[in-house]
Amino acid sequence: MNMDGPLDFENEDLLVNPPPSADKRKKVIELDDLVSEHYKEQSKLIDKGNRKRKASSKLYDSDDDDERGQEALLSIVDDCRNQMNEICSEEDTQEWGLSMFGDQKAPMRSLIADVDNCYLLKEFMSSQLNSVVDLNPDNGTAFLEGLLANGWLTKLILTCARVETIICQWTLDILLYSPREDLSSSACDFWCSILLSQNEVNGAPVEIQWLPNYQILKEALESYGFRINSSQVAELPEADSKSQGPPQNIRAWLKLVSACCQIRCKKPIFTASQLEQLAEVLVWLLLDRGLQGLSLLLQESLISVTESFREEEWVSSCKNIANSLASRVPQDMNCLRIVESVAGVDARSKHLRSSIANQMLVVLLEHKESDENLMSSLMAINLKEKSCNLFRTYMMLVLAENWLLSSKLVEEKPVLRDMWDVFLRNCFCQINSTDLRPFASKVRTKASYLRQGCRSN
Repeated sequence: MNMDGPLDFENEDLLVNPPPSADKRKKVIELDDLVSEHYKEQSKLIDKGNRKRKASSKLYDSDDDDERGQEALLSIVDDCRNQMNEICSEEDTQEWGLSMFGDQKAPMRSLIADVDNCYLLKEFMSSQLNSVVDLNPDNGTAFLEGLLANGWLTKLILTCARVETIICQWTLDILLYSPREDLSSSACDFWCSILLSQNEVNGAPVEIQWLPNYQILKEALESYGFRINSSQVAELPEADSKSQGPPQNIRAWLKLVSACCQIRCKKPIFTASQLEQLAEVLVWLLLDRGLQGLSLLLQESLISVTESFREEEWVSSCKNIANSLASRVPQDMNCLRIVESVAGVDARSKHLRSSIANQMLVVLLEHKESDENLMSSLMAINLKEKSCNLFRTYMMLVLAENWLLSSKLVEEKPVLRDMWDVFLRNCFCQINSTDLRPFASKVRTKASYLRQGCRSN
Protein backbone atom coordinates (compact mmCIF):
# COMPACT_ATOMS: atom_id res chain seq x y z
CA MET A 1 0.00 0.00 0.00
CA ASN A 2 1.37 3.38 -1.09
CA MET A 3 1.25 5.58 1.94
CA ASP A 4 2.21 8.76 -0.05
CA GLY A 5 -0.32 8.34 -2.86
CA PRO A 6 -3.72 10.07 -3.04
CA LEU A 7 -6.74 8.63 -1.37
CA ASP A 8 -9.55 7.12 -3.35
CA PHE A 9 -11.99 9.96 -2.88
CA GLU A 10 -9.29 12.50 -3.90
CA ASN A 11 -9.02 10.81 -7.28
CA GLU A 12 -12.66 11.45 -7.83
CA ASP A 13 -12.38 15.23 -7.08
CA LEU A 14 -12.50 17.23 -10.35
CA LEU A 15 -10.60 20.16 -8.85
CA VAL A 16 -7.69 17.91 -7.96
CA ASN A 17 -7.77 15.76 -11.07
CA PRO A 18 -9.48 17.73 -13.91
CA PRO A 19 -10.54 15.71 -16.95
CA PRO A 20 -7.99 15.74 -19.77
CA SER A 21 -8.75 18.32 -22.56
CA ALA A 22 -9.20 17.29 -26.13
CA ASP A 23 -6.06 17.35 -28.20
CA LYS A 24 -5.56 20.64 -30.13
CA ARG A 25 -5.09 20.44 -33.80
CA LYS A 26 -1.83 21.95 -34.90
CA LYS A 27 -2.21 24.48 -37.73
CA VAL A 28 0.15 24.12 -40.65
CA ILE A 29 1.68 27.50 -41.71
CA GLU A 30 2.00 27.68 -45.45
CA LEU A 31 4.54 29.81 -47.45
CA ASP A 32 1.75 32.06 -48.79
CA ASP A 33 0.76 32.96 -45.27
CA LEU A 34 4.30 34.11 -44.50
CA VAL A 35 4.44 36.26 -47.64
CA SER A 36 1.06 37.85 -46.90
CA GLU A 37 2.09 38.61 -43.31
CA HIS A 38 5.30 40.22 -44.59
CA TYR A 39 3.44 42.51 -47.01
CA LYS A 40 1.02 43.54 -44.24
CA GLU A 41 3.91 44.57 -42.01
CA GLN A 42 5.55 46.50 -44.86
CA SER A 43 2.26 48.26 -45.61
CA LYS A 44 1.94 49.33 -41.98
CA LEU A 45 5.49 50.70 -42.01
CA ILE A 46 4.80 52.62 -45.25
CA ASP A 47 1.56 54.10 -43.84
CA LYS A 48 3.33 55.11 -40.68
CA GLY A 49 6.10 56.83 -42.68
CA ASN A 50 3.54 58.69 -44.81
CA ARG A 51 1.75 59.96 -41.71
CA LYS A 52 5.06 61.23 -40.29
CA ARG A 53 5.96 63.00 -43.56
CA LYS A 54 2.54 64.66 -43.74
CA ALA A 55 2.80 65.83 -40.17
CA SER A 56 6.32 67.14 -40.68
CA SER A 57 5.34 68.89 -43.96
CA LYS A 58 2.47 70.64 -42.21
CA LEU A 59 4.83 71.74 -39.47
CA TYR A 60 7.36 73.01 -41.99
CA ASP A 61 4.66 74.81 -43.94
CA SER A 62 3.45 76.57 -40.77
CA ASP A 63 7.06 77.47 -39.91
CA ASP A 64 7.57 78.88 -43.40
CA ASP A 65 4.38 80.90 -43.09
CA ASP A 66 5.53 82.22 -39.72
CA GLU A 67 8.94 83.09 -41.12
CA ARG A 68 7.40 84.84 -44.11
CA GLY A 69 5.02 86.72 -41.81
CA GLN A 70 7.85 87.73 -39.53
CA GLU A 71 9.92 88.89 -42.49
CA ALA A 72 7.01 90.98 -43.77
CA LEU A 73 6.47 92.45 -40.32
CA LEU A 74 10.16 93.25 -39.93
CA SER A 75 10.14 94.87 -43.36
CA ILE A 76 7.23 97.10 -42.32
CA VAL A 77 8.99 97.97 -39.06
CA ASP A 78 12.21 98.77 -40.93
CA ASP A 79 10.34 101.01 -43.36
CA CYS A 80 8.69 102.85 -40.47
CA ARG A 81 12.01 103.17 -38.67
CA ASN A 82 13.68 104.51 -41.81
CA GLN A 83 10.87 107.03 -42.32
CA MET A 84 11.08 108.16 -38.70
CA ASN A 85 14.86 108.44 -38.94
CA GLU A 86 14.51 110.54 -42.07
CA ILE A 87 11.99 112.78 -40.32
CA CYS A 88 14.14 113.10 -37.21
CA SER A 89 17.27 113.73 -39.24
CA GLU A 90 15.56 116.43 -41.30
CA GLU A 91 14.25 118.11 -38.18
CA ASP A 92 17.54 117.74 -36.31
CA THR A 93 19.51 119.34 -39.14
CA GLN A 94 17.46 122.51 -38.73
CA GLU A 95 19.57 124.11 -36.03
CA TRP A 96 20.33 127.72 -35.21
CA GLY A 97 23.81 129.11 -34.86
CA LEU A 98 26.19 131.35 -36.79
CA SER A 99 29.89 131.94 -36.49
CA MET A 100 30.10 135.66 -35.77
CA PHE A 101 33.85 135.81 -35.12
CA GLY A 102 36.65 135.09 -37.55
CA ASP A 103 40.37 135.67 -37.28
CA GLN A 104 41.34 138.09 -34.52
CA LYS A 105 43.55 140.99 -35.48
CA ALA A 106 45.92 143.36 -33.77
CA PRO A 107 44.32 146.56 -32.42
CA MET A 108 43.94 149.20 -35.12
CA ARG A 109 45.24 151.86 -32.78
CA SER A 110 46.54 151.88 -29.25
CA LEU A 111 45.14 154.23 -26.63
CA ILE A 112 48.06 153.73 -24.28
CA ALA A 113 49.65 157.08 -23.49
CA ASP A 114 52.66 157.97 -21.39
CA VAL A 115 50.95 156.91 -18.18
CA ASP A 116 54.12 157.55 -16.17
CA ASN A 117 53.57 161.29 -16.71
CA CYS A 118 49.99 161.31 -15.42
CA TYR A 119 49.04 163.80 -12.75
CA LEU A 120 48.01 161.06 -10.33
CA LEU A 121 51.46 159.51 -10.24
CA LYS A 122 53.19 162.86 -9.90
CA GLU A 123 51.00 163.79 -6.94
CA PHE A 124 51.72 160.48 -5.26
CA MET A 125 55.46 160.70 -5.83
CA SER A 126 55.56 164.16 -4.26
CA SER A 127 53.57 163.08 -1.21
CA GLN A 128 54.91 161.66 2.02
CA LEU A 129 53.44 158.23 1.22
CA ASN A 130 56.07 157.75 -1.44
CA SER A 131 58.68 157.38 1.29
CA VAL A 132 56.95 154.13 2.26
CA VAL A 133 56.34 152.84 -1.26
CA ASP A 134 59.53 154.24 -2.79
CA LEU A 135 57.86 154.83 -6.14
CA ASN A 136 60.05 155.94 -9.07
CA PRO A 137 59.32 156.67 -12.75
CA ASP A 138 60.54 153.21 -13.78
CA ASN A 139 57.86 151.27 -11.88
CA GLY A 140 54.95 153.72 -12.21
CA THR A 141 52.98 151.57 -14.65
CA ALA A 142 53.34 148.44 -12.50
CA PHE A 143 52.21 150.46 -9.49
CA LEU A 144 49.06 151.65 -11.29
CA GLU A 145 48.33 148.12 -12.49
CA GLY A 146 48.49 146.95 -8.88
CA LEU A 147 46.11 149.69 -7.80
CA LEU A 148 43.75 148.80 -10.66
CA ALA A 149 43.79 145.03 -10.01
CA ASN A 150 43.10 145.49 -6.28
CA GLY A 151 40.31 148.04 -6.82
CA TRP A 152 42.17 150.86 -5.08
CA LEU A 153 42.36 152.96 -8.22
CA THR A 154 38.56 152.97 -8.47
CA LYS A 155 38.19 154.00 -4.82
CA LEU A 156 40.81 156.72 -5.26
CA ILE A 157 39.11 158.20 -8.33
CA LEU A 158 35.66 158.09 -6.72
CA THR A 159 37.11 159.90 -3.70
CA CYS A 160 38.83 162.54 -5.81
CA ALA A 161 35.72 162.79 -8.08
CA ARG A 162 37.97 163.44 -11.06
CA VAL A 163 39.76 161.25 -13.63
CA GLU A 164 42.23 162.63 -16.15
CA THR A 165 42.50 161.79 -19.84
CA ILE A 166 45.63 159.64 -19.57
CA ILE A 167 44.06 157.35 -16.93
CA CYS A 168 40.86 157.11 -18.98
CA GLN A 169 42.66 156.04 -22.14
CA TRP A 170 45.04 153.70 -20.31
CA THR A 171 42.28 151.85 -18.47
CA LEU A 172 40.09 151.64 -21.58
CA ASP A 173 42.94 150.11 -23.56
CA ILE A 174 43.38 147.49 -20.83
CA LEU A 175 39.63 146.84 -20.79
CA LEU A 176 39.44 146.24 -24.55
CA TYR A 177 42.72 144.52 -25.35
CA SER A 178 44.58 143.23 -22.29
CA PRO A 179 45.20 139.45 -22.37
CA ARG A 180 45.19 139.44 -18.57
CA GLU A 181 41.65 138.65 -17.51
CA ASP A 182 42.09 140.11 -14.01
CA LEU A 183 43.26 143.47 -15.36
CA SER A 184 40.56 143.59 -18.03
CA SER A 185 37.86 142.80 -15.47
CA SER A 186 39.21 145.41 -13.03
CA ALA A 187 39.33 148.03 -15.78
CA CYS A 188 35.72 147.19 -16.65
CA ASP A 189 34.67 147.67 -13.02
CA PHE A 190 36.57 150.97 -12.99
CA TRP A 191 34.72 152.31 -16.03
CA CYS A 192 31.30 151.09 -14.91
CA SER A 193 31.81 152.78 -11.54
CA ILE A 194 32.84 156.18 -12.91
CA LEU A 195 30.15 156.14 -15.63
CA LEU A 196 27.29 155.10 -13.37
CA SER A 197 28.35 157.74 -10.86
CA GLN A 198 26.79 160.22 -13.31
CA ASN A 199 23.36 158.87 -12.37
CA GLU A 200 23.83 159.27 -8.61
CA VAL A 201 21.37 161.66 -7.02
CA ASN A 202 22.99 162.39 -3.67
CA GLY A 203 26.68 161.82 -4.44
CA ALA A 204 28.82 163.99 -6.71
CA PRO A 205 29.48 162.53 -10.17
CA VAL A 206 33.03 161.89 -11.23
CA GLU A 207 34.41 164.47 -13.62
CA ILE A 208 35.50 162.46 -16.67
CA GLN A 209 37.86 164.38 -18.94
CA TRP A 210 37.67 161.85 -21.80
CA LEU A 211 34.95 159.43 -22.91
CA PRO A 212 35.03 156.55 -25.42
CA ASN A 213 33.01 156.85 -28.63
CA TYR A 214 31.27 154.49 -31.01
CA GLN A 215 34.20 154.34 -33.43
CA ILE A 216 36.57 153.05 -30.73
CA LEU A 217 34.12 150.32 -29.72
CA LYS A 218 33.52 149.36 -33.35
CA GLU A 219 37.26 149.09 -34.02
CA ALA A 220 37.62 146.87 -30.97
CA LEU A 221 34.92 144.53 -32.36
CA GLU A 222 36.67 144.39 -35.70
CA SER A 223 39.95 143.48 -34.01
CA TYR A 224 38.07 140.69 -32.22
CA GLY A 225 37.19 139.28 -35.66
CA PHE A 226 33.51 140.20 -35.56
CA ARG A 227 31.94 140.19 -39.01
CA ILE A 228 30.24 143.58 -39.21
CA ASN A 229 28.06 144.14 -42.30
CA SER A 230 29.46 141.01 -43.92
CA SER A 231 27.74 138.30 -45.91
CA GLN A 232 29.87 135.77 -44.06
CA VAL A 233 27.59 135.87 -41.02
CA ALA A 234 25.52 133.11 -42.60
CA GLU A 235 28.41 130.68 -42.84
CA LEU A 236 28.77 127.65 -40.62
CA PRO A 237 31.35 127.71 -37.83
CA GLU A 238 34.81 127.35 -39.23
CA ALA A 239 37.60 125.04 -38.18
CA ASP A 240 38.97 125.46 -34.70
CA SER A 241 41.79 127.95 -34.45
CA LYS A 242 43.51 129.76 -31.64
CA SER A 243 42.93 133.07 -33.44
CA GLN A 244 39.20 132.45 -33.94
CA GLY A 245 36.17 132.48 -31.73
CA PRO A 246 34.85 134.93 -29.14
CA PRO A 247 37.66 136.77 -27.32
CA GLN A 248 37.69 136.94 -23.55
CA ASN A 249 37.46 140.76 -23.66
CA ILE A 250 33.95 140.59 -25.17
CA ARG A 251 32.44 140.37 -21.68
CA ALA A 252 34.07 143.66 -20.65
CA TRP A 253 33.05 145.20 -24.00
CA LEU A 254 29.40 144.32 -23.36
CA LYS A 255 29.43 145.75 -19.85
CA LEU A 256 31.02 148.97 -21.10
CA VAL A 257 28.37 149.38 -23.82
CA SER A 258 25.63 148.81 -21.25
CA ALA A 259 27.10 151.41 -18.87
CA CYS A 260 27.51 153.97 -21.66
CA CYS A 261 23.86 153.54 -22.66
CA GLN A 262 22.62 153.90 -19.09
CA ILE A 263 24.03 157.43 -18.81
CA ARG A 264 22.86 158.65 -22.23
CA CYS A 265 20.31 160.96 -20.64
CA LYS A 266 23.20 162.75 -18.89
CA LYS A 267 26.04 162.22 -21.39
CA PRO A 268 24.91 161.27 -24.90
CA ILE A 269 27.89 159.18 -26.00
CA PHE A 270 26.03 157.55 -28.91
CA THR A 271 23.69 158.94 -31.54
CA ALA A 272 20.38 157.25 -32.41
CA SER A 273 21.82 155.64 -35.56
CA GLN A 274 24.80 154.33 -33.60
CA LEU A 275 22.46 152.85 -31.00
CA GLU A 276 20.61 151.08 -33.81
CA GLN A 277 23.86 149.51 -35.00
CA LEU A 278 24.76 148.48 -31.44
CA ALA A 279 21.35 146.82 -31.04
CA GLU A 280 21.90 144.87 -34.26
CA VAL A 281 25.35 143.76 -33.09
CA LEU A 282 23.92 142.48 -29.81
CA VAL A 283 21.17 140.55 -31.60
CA TRP A 284 23.72 139.00 -33.97
CA LEU A 285 25.86 137.98 -31.00
CA LEU A 286 22.87 136.06 -29.63
CA LEU A 287 23.21 133.76 -32.65
CA ASP A 288 26.77 132.68 -31.78
CA ARG A 289 26.76 129.41 -29.84
CA GLY A 290 30.16 130.29 -28.45
CA LEU A 291 28.50 133.07 -26.43
CA GLN A 292 25.67 131.02 -24.92
CA GLY A 293 27.23 131.47 -21.50
CA LEU A 294 26.79 135.23 -21.93
CA SER A 295 23.14 135.11 -23.04
CA LEU A 296 21.88 136.86 -19.90
CA LEU A 297 24.53 139.60 -20.20
CA LEU A 298 23.69 140.05 -23.88
CA GLN A 299 19.99 140.43 -23.13
CA GLU A 300 20.69 142.90 -20.33
CA SER A 301 22.92 144.93 -22.66
CA LEU A 302 20.22 144.90 -25.34
CA ILE A 303 17.67 146.19 -22.82
CA SER A 304 20.09 148.99 -21.86
CA VAL A 305 20.43 149.96 -25.53
CA THR A 306 16.67 149.97 -26.21
CA GLU A 307 15.93 151.92 -23.03
CA SER A 308 18.48 154.61 -23.95
CA PHE A 309 16.46 155.76 -26.99
CA ARG A 310 14.44 158.91 -26.49
CA GLU A 311 10.69 158.61 -26.92
CA GLU A 312 10.75 160.55 -30.18
CA GLU A 313 13.49 158.26 -31.51
CA TRP A 314 12.22 154.86 -30.52
CA VAL A 315 9.41 154.11 -33.00
CA SER A 316 11.41 154.84 -36.14
CA SER A 317 14.62 153.30 -34.73
CA CYS A 318 12.80 150.10 -33.76
CA LYS A 319 11.51 149.75 -37.31
CA ASN A 320 14.98 150.38 -38.74
CA ILE A 321 16.50 147.68 -36.53
CA ALA A 322 13.79 145.18 -37.50
CA ASN A 323 14.11 145.91 -41.24
CA SER A 324 17.90 145.54 -41.17
CA LEU A 325 17.83 142.24 -39.29
CA ALA A 326 15.00 140.74 -41.36
CA SER A 327 16.78 141.53 -44.63
CA ARG A 328 20.05 139.89 -43.53
CA VAL A 329 19.21 136.93 -41.30
CA PRO A 330 19.13 133.51 -43.06
CA GLN A 331 15.64 132.07 -43.58
CA ASP A 332 16.15 129.12 -41.26
CA MET A 333 16.03 128.43 -37.51
CA ASN A 334 18.08 131.57 -36.94
CA CYS A 335 14.90 133.57 -37.69
CA LEU A 336 13.23 132.02 -34.67
CA ARG A 337 16.36 132.25 -32.52
CA ILE A 338 16.65 136.00 -33.09
CA VAL A 339 13.02 136.65 -32.23
CA GLU A 340 12.94 134.43 -29.16
CA SER A 341 16.27 135.77 -27.88
CA VAL A 342 14.84 139.27 -27.53
CA ALA A 343 13.54 139.04 -23.99
CA GLY A 344 10.04 140.48 -23.77
CA VAL A 345 10.39 141.69 -20.19
CA ASP A 346 9.55 145.36 -20.81
CA ALA A 347 7.47 147.37 -23.24
CA ARG A 348 10.29 148.24 -25.63
CA SER A 349 11.65 144.70 -25.77
CA LYS A 350 8.17 143.41 -26.60
CA HIS A 351 7.82 146.08 -29.28
CA LEU A 352 11.18 145.16 -30.79
CA ARG A 353 10.34 141.46 -30.70
CA SER A 354 7.00 142.05 -32.42
CA SER A 355 8.56 144.33 -35.07
CA ILE A 356 11.34 141.85 -35.94
CA ALA A 357 8.82 138.99 -36.27
CA ASN A 358 6.55 141.12 -38.44
CA GLN A 359 9.34 142.14 -40.82
CA MET A 360 10.56 138.55 -41.11
CA LEU A 361 7.04 137.46 -42.05
CA VAL A 362 6.96 140.18 -44.68
CA VAL A 363 10.22 138.85 -46.14
CA LEU A 364 9.03 135.22 -46.08
CA LEU A 365 5.67 136.04 -47.70
CA GLU A 366 7.25 138.56 -50.08
CA HIS A 367 4.81 141.41 -49.77
CA LYS A 368 4.55 144.64 -47.79
CA GLU A 369 0.83 145.15 -47.50
CA SER A 370 -1.48 145.59 -44.53
CA ASP A 371 -1.67 143.36 -41.47
CA GLU A 372 -4.94 141.86 -42.69
CA ASN A 373 -3.43 140.86 -46.04
CA LEU A 374 -0.49 139.32 -44.21
CA MET A 375 -2.85 137.15 -42.18
CA SER A 376 -4.84 136.29 -45.32
CA SER A 377 -1.67 134.92 -46.88
CA LEU A 378 -1.16 132.69 -43.84
CA MET A 379 -4.76 131.48 -43.94
CA ALA A 380 -4.41 130.61 -47.64
CA ILE A 381 -1.69 128.02 -46.98
CA ASN A 382 -2.96 124.52 -47.87
CA LEU A 383 -1.25 122.20 -45.42
CA LYS A 384 -2.85 119.09 -46.94
CA GLU A 385 -0.71 119.34 -50.06
CA LYS A 386 2.31 117.07 -49.98
CA SER A 387 4.41 119.83 -51.54
CA CYS A 388 3.67 122.17 -48.64
CA ASN A 389 6.89 123.17 -46.86
CA LEU A 390 5.93 122.48 -43.25
CA PHE A 391 9.24 123.76 -41.91
CA ARG A 392 8.54 127.12 -43.52
CA THR A 393 5.01 126.96 -42.15
CA TYR A 394 6.36 126.25 -38.67
CA MET A 395 8.63 129.30 -38.92
CA MET A 396 5.73 131.50 -39.99
CA LEU A 397 3.57 130.11 -37.20
CA VAL A 398 6.13 131.03 -34.53
CA LEU A 399 6.82 134.41 -36.13
CA ALA A 400 3.11 135.23 -36.30
CA GLU A 401 2.74 134.25 -32.66
CA ASN A 402 5.50 136.67 -31.60
CA TRP A 403 4.23 139.39 -33.92
CA LEU A 404 0.67 139.32 -32.61
CA LEU A 405 1.03 138.23 -29.00
CA SER A 406 4.03 140.47 -28.18
CA SER A 407 2.01 143.54 -29.08
CA LYS A 408 -1.52 144.88 -28.63
CA LEU A 409 -2.54 144.36 -32.24
CA VAL A 410 -5.10 141.66 -31.46
CA GLU A 411 -6.71 144.00 -28.95
CA GLU A 412 -6.70 146.98 -31.29
CA LYS A 413 -7.86 144.95 -34.31
CA PRO A 414 -10.29 142.15 -33.32
CA VAL A 415 -10.36 140.96 -36.93
CA LEU A 416 -6.73 139.88 -36.57
CA ARG A 417 -7.66 137.70 -33.60
CA ASP A 418 -10.35 135.96 -35.69
CA MET A 419 -7.97 135.45 -38.60
CA TRP A 420 -5.30 134.16 -36.22
CA ASP A 421 -7.75 131.61 -34.83
CA VAL A 422 -8.62 130.43 -38.35
CA PHE A 423 -4.95 129.98 -39.20
CA LEU A 424 -4.40 127.96 -36.01
CA ARG A 425 -7.43 125.78 -36.76
CA ASN A 426 -6.08 125.09 -40.25
CA CYS A 427 -2.70 124.08 -38.84
CA PHE A 428 -4.38 121.67 -36.43
CA CYS A 429 -7.16 120.24 -38.63
CA GLN A 430 -5.37 119.96 -41.97
CA ILE A 431 -2.56 117.85 -40.50
CA ASN A 432 -3.41 114.35 -39.26
CA SER A 433 -1.85 112.97 -36.12
CA THR A 434 -0.34 110.18 -38.27
CA ASP A 435 1.26 112.57 -40.76
CA LEU A 436 4.92 111.62 -41.07
CA ARG A 437 6.10 114.66 -43.01
CA PRO A 438 8.96 116.60 -41.42
CA PHE A 439 7.71 119.20 -38.91
CA ALA A 440 4.10 118.00 -39.27
CA SER A 441 3.84 117.06 -35.60
CA LYS A 442 5.52 120.30 -34.51
CA VAL A 443 3.12 122.46 -36.50
CA ARG A 444 0.10 120.54 -35.25
CA THR A 445 1.23 120.50 -31.60
CA LYS A 446 2.20 124.19 -31.63
CA ALA A 447 -1.13 125.20 -33.17
CA SER A 448 -3.06 123.11 -30.64
CA TYR A 449 -1.19 124.72 -27.76
CA LEU A 450 -1.77 128.23 -29.07
CA ARG A 451 -5.47 127.56 -29.67
CA GLN A 452 -5.87 126.48 -26.06
CA GLY A 453 -4.17 129.68 -24.95
CA CYS A 454 -6.46 131.82 -27.11
CA ARG A 455 -9.54 130.09 -25.73
CA SER A 456 -8.43 130.54 -22.13
CA ASN A 457 -7.97 134.26 -22.75
